[in-house]
Amino acid sequence: MSIKGVLTALVYREVAWLKRFIGDYVTIWLLPSIYGVGIVFLPTLMGDVDFVLQRFSSLFNHVMTLTDALVFSLSLSAILTVVAVTVGDVVQTLYAEFKVYGSFTIILESTSIPVYVLATSVIRPLIMTFLSTLYLVPALSMLLGSTGLSLYLQLLAALTLSSLVLGVLSGIIGVLIVFYTNVKRPWSVSNTIVPILLSGSGVYIPLQLVPLVLRAIASATPIPYTVELIQLVVLKEFPPEVFTPLTVISMLFTAYYIVAVSINKTVDTRVRRG
Repeated sequence: MSIKGVLTALVYREVAWLKRFIGDYVTIWLLPSIYGVGIVFLPTLMGDVDFVLQRFSSLFNHVMTLTDALVFSLSLSAILTVVAVTVGDVVQTLYAEFKVYGSFTIILESTSIPVYVLATSVIRPLIMTFLSTLYLVPALSMLLGSTGLSLYLQLLAALTLSSLVLGVLSGIIGVLIVFYTNVKRPWSVSNTIVPILLSGSGVYIPLQLVPLVLRAIASATPIPYTVELIQLVVLKEFPPEVFTPLTVISMLFTAYYIVAVSINKTVDTRVRRG
């Protein structure tokens, strides 16, 4: 099967899963929305809105209105879903198709492991990033009017680039789990990785308050740089500084892609030799 055929099959699978699990997407849209609004309004239980806005302005070194704070927190909330669905779905999908569904033989007969794994690592994040962030379109449009859609497209580009890196990294983790371990519940691995990465990336609290160990782990992923990128795009309207996190994210993608190709080729050769 050609690369085009593999990509077509993967897109068809994602569309079929969307129809079957539409309820999951509703949950994915609701939870980050609640998080984004709650992070602004919950602190008002202990003080007035002006106090909360002052704290936001101090933490992010930018004078914020209530609209600014809501837009920023909602934009940042998208990282939660993108990281969760990318890491969890890529790892679990590879495990399921190689170990559970009995698709391994069909995959080997139709294509190679490097092509299939890398296609899964790219196609799935592309589709899932778009679908999991759709809630931002009405939210940002209500807050910003006609400029809300423009901001969403900028955020989508940043989140998509980040999810591609995470997808390739998750593909590496998935292949290592499938072919080099006896792990029976891969979701336990992905469910552990996600909160560690998010905790160390400055999503929940400002990065300067995050323990050094967590920051070091997260710095090997695109998440902290995506947080910085979103902050620059939302609060400073795409200044020249955005090219620094963009460059780091691109370098991470290149590095993980090279590692992924090497590991997948090794696994493919080993499997075909029996």
